[in-house]
Amino acid sequence: MPEWYAVTTRIKGERTALRQLEQAGLEAYLPQYRIERFNRRLRVRKVTTLCLFPRYLFVRLDRLEDASKALGCSQVLAILPGRPHLPEPLPTRDVLALREAEAAQLLDDTDAARRRRGESTKNTLNAMRKRLTGKPVRVAAGPFTSFAGTVEAVDSLNRLKVLLDLFGRPTQVELDTAQVEEVAA
Repeated sequence: MPEWYAVTTRIKGERTALRQLEQAGLEAYLPQYRIERFNRRLRVRKVTTLCLFPRYLFVRLDRLEDASKALGCSQVLAILPGRPHLPEPLPTRDVLALREAEAAQLLDDTDAARRRRGESTKNTLNAMRKRLTGKPVRVAAGPFTSFAGTVEAVDSLNRLKVLLDLFGRPTQVELDTAQVEEVAA
């Protein structure tokens, strides 16, 4: 009975390894997710597909003898856990659950996926307000880089009002969410 195995690949070689494994007659699966970014300069939304587990994918092998086919692909480095140990099969239900989550767009961070899941901008904004208001943050980019502060308000999905200690007194500054990192309390 065929079982799923985790395979490690060369850096940024997941998609090439997937093609090579499929050409070798093996069933392979590469979990991917999509993110949506807005380019302010060009005023366009761009959807990017990324690998969920960089440098790893799953291959279904009938027997361990088929492992030589998988290792014969130039982008495949090893079947986990690797030498000197024998490859360990993964639970089939885990791989199938990943496939179902990807098909249902549960892993995606795009407007279309949020609408499909029933999330609206209002729900997401309320969740962000609840999560960030009153929390300590650190400014990661811009003129106030490395300043620590507290989130006072969340105006939109990409704008925050942060209280920074400037010149010995708290000053409210409006920042982009990309400029701020959450600090573990």
